Amino acid sequence: MPKFQPPLGLTSPHLQTLLARVPARPSRRHGTGVCSEDVILNCRDGVRLEARMTPGRTGAPLVIILHGWLGDSRSWYVERTANVLHAQGYRVASLLLRDHGGTAAINREMFNSARLGEVVDACNALAKGCAAGVIGFSLGGNFALRLASDPQTDSGLKACLAVSPVIDPARTVRAIDAGWMIYRKWFVTKWHRALKEKQAAFPDDYGELDAALRLSTVAGITDFLIGRYLPYRDSADYYARYDLRGEALARVRIDTRIVAARDDMMIPGDSYNDVTRNDRVDLQVFDHGGHCGFVEDWRLNAYLDEVVVEYFRARLTAA
Repeated sequence: MPKFQPPLGLTSPHLQTLLARVPARPSRRHGTGVCSEDVILNCRDGVRLEARMTPGRTGAPLVIILHGWLGDSRSWYVERTANVLHAQGYRVASLLLRDHGGTAAINREMFNSARLGEVVDACNALAKGCAAGVIGFSLGGNFALRLASDPQTDSGLKACLAVSPVIDPARTVRAIDAGWMIYRKWFVTKWHRALKEKQAAFPDDYGELDAALRLSTVAGITDFLIGRYLPYRDSADYYARYDLRGEALARVRIDTRIVAARDDMMIPGDSYNDVTRNDRVDLQVFDHGGHCGFVEDWRLNAYLDEVVVEYFRARLTAA
């Protein structure tokens, strides 16, 4: 895998993170916006999740994209990745996590990051009968790595790519709350909006959320929800349910690559020192890249575009 090394002036993690949000100019590599359709997937315990499907040639490999926390199938990194893969002949499924992307009314119980089983079921349904891979960003990367480790994951899922994945949830929350106010404000504002959507969908169940809407930190809102709406003893118990330190990555069952940056403002770079890996996990931690950034040059070419295509080309049936 080639090393990511941005030019002088593009090494700032904040610049990397923000410039990556600029839409890619249409090109042969990226393709253009493609038609898609929304499908509902039935999961365990009556849970339903939604996915946006981009069709491809019959028999073409499938790549499932998992967005980050408070993102959705229209997030810049999801759409860019979907377009890149579709242009190379892949079928693409952008899976929405519970309560994301306008799906608050589909399931009564609230989203939380420890809910892995329903994501396993949804990905199994998508991957059934075909060669498939999964790519996840940030919290979606955390889900993807747990999916790659879960014994219930379908054998059709053959490859996992995690970009800037959450490793130590408690540290990530502290980094957001203590870092640049613009990041904390962005997350808190989007979370408030999501909580309002949940309350509007189920007003009898979520009347107390008005108090959460007055809180201004990620940790504060999390603490409020635990015990009221999330079935955990406290925040430490909750974060432990999706913490990937220790032996979590030693249980990875499929070929997996992690692409991360030491200067990530939300995922402390030394978090990767605390994981035990097996020979299925290829860990690439670069000095620069910010959070899901990895902008190669001032023309805003993205290092990940080529990495994504080459990674899945080498592991899935040729498109």
